[in-house]
Amino acid sequence: MSRLLGILGGAFNPPHHGHLRAALEAREALGLEKVLLVPSGHHPFKGNDLLADSGHRLAMTALACRDVPELEACDIEVMRPTTAYTIDTLRDLSTRHPDHEPVFLMGSDLVEELHLWKSWRRLLEVAHLCLMSRPGTTADIDDGSPTWEWLHRHERTGVNTLSRDSQGHFGYLPLPITRLAISSSDIRNRVRLGKSIRFLTSERVIDYIDQHGLYRGHLEHQDQPEGSPSGSEHGQ
Repeated sequence: MSRLLGILGGAFNPPHHGHLRAALEAREALGLEKVLLVPSGHHPFKGNDLLADSGHRLAMTALACRDVPELEACDIEVMRPTTAYTIDTLRDLSTRHPDHEPVFLMGSDLVEELHLWKSWRRLLEVAHLCLMSRPGTTADIDDGSPTWEWLHRHERTGVNTLSRDSQGHFGYLPLPITRLAISSSDIRNRVRLGKSIRFLTSERVIDYIDQHGLYRGHLEHQDQPEGSPSGSEHGQ
């Protein structure tokens, strides 16, 4: 069986235990050699006014992964001078890691906007796609859309079948993960209100936020609890 490399993108603004838990569960379930956490640079679908500087987000992601050797922060999108799109990131990472088959870890809440992504139908030409869903959510319900039809056409039944088909396409695999009621927006709001964020993210990340005075601005609408990067904030 090929060596598999997990790729989890997201804003990581900041990274938290929900991100790390999702990455570790995917690694164990799929037999991934490692999972790269890829902080986004410029995001084409989100305003950047609420984003901490990409250098800060990369540094915090590296700190969050420091004690977890199976996880690693990756700077490929932060270093890109223009908008980073998932298809381009996956191609570049395939070039960087020619001995691995990439597995893109994606939150199920992104399915409804997948058709807006650049060259989305070509994603399975460059990487496997693992759709991470949280028990109790409805974001991954098949609505008969062209996106779901495309996913089912390439669906695999388990990790042992996660391989290319006769046409060279990679596979799609759904994966349930543990739901942790943690979101980056909640952490940011707690910081603004002077509340504790212990046990929501790592102590190193907390110290970094304090040292650099991050997230001291206005309160914002809270996201749903995040189980992935990107799961819901990744550049498309």
